[in-house]
Amino acid sequence: MTADQYPYVASSTSLRATLVPSKYREGTNKEFVARLDDPETGPKIKADVAKALDGRDGGKRIQIAQCEHNPKWQGKTITAIAEAEKKDPVDIVLEIERNGGAQVVNFAMSEEDVRLYMKQPWVATASDGGVQVPGATVPHPRSYGTFPRKIGFYAVEEKLIPVEFAVRSATGLPADILKLKDRGYLKAGYFADVVVFDPKAYRDTATFEKPHQYAAGVKWVLVNGTAAVADGTYAETAAGRVLRHPSK
Repeated sequence: MTADQYPYVASSTSLRATLVPSKYREGTNKEFVARLDDPETGPKIKADVAKALDGRDGGKRIQIAQCEHNPKWQGKTITAIAEAEKKDPVDIVLEIERNGGAQVVNFAMSEEDVRLYMKQPWVATASDGGVQVPGATVPHPRSYGTFPRKIGFYAVEEKLIPVEFAVRSATGLPADILKLKDRGYLKAGYFADVVVFDPKAYRDTATFEKPHQYAAGVKWVLVNGTAAVADGTYAETAAGRVLRHPSK
């Protein structure tokens, strides 16, 4: 049994997955909107969304990360949007869903649990995020700060776990879980995937308010033996390889 974790008290997914029961989400967006317009199903969806919002402080713990319908709402909570628009939070949610949906950051975890789980030797570190392009969106900071937060903040600064324990959770352990050969460890004959950081400076700088910020303290990154970061400066290189599971 293994698990993975990003060291934050918020998750991130679609607004629909956060507030709308799965029984209403099947199919296309057009089909979903049709359910909203259905005189029998529509009121049930609205009631269930209202119930879900009540369990999240009326929308105070849900922050819009990306919303093509209204980009001005990005970075704001459902509650703040509803107050500014003088509408009910449920109506704001349904308006967004009628117009293509949104990605959200959902503050629904506890710091106590984050600290407890990262101490387990079978818990790997994983961002669960994607490659981000800096811009007007306000995504979860995990895409930028997961690894320096685990190693730099929790291990070096807070001393919650040993540094070598935190490093293993991001290197050797995931390689073992995924059964990747010749990866994840500094050993003779292994691929030279190496990160060199300054423990005093290695920290995440991305925040929930300003997530598009790169980590500090990274000196060198070698990918398959080629420098991707050299003496703190990004190098235009593409030395990575597609890694397939041994069974494939």
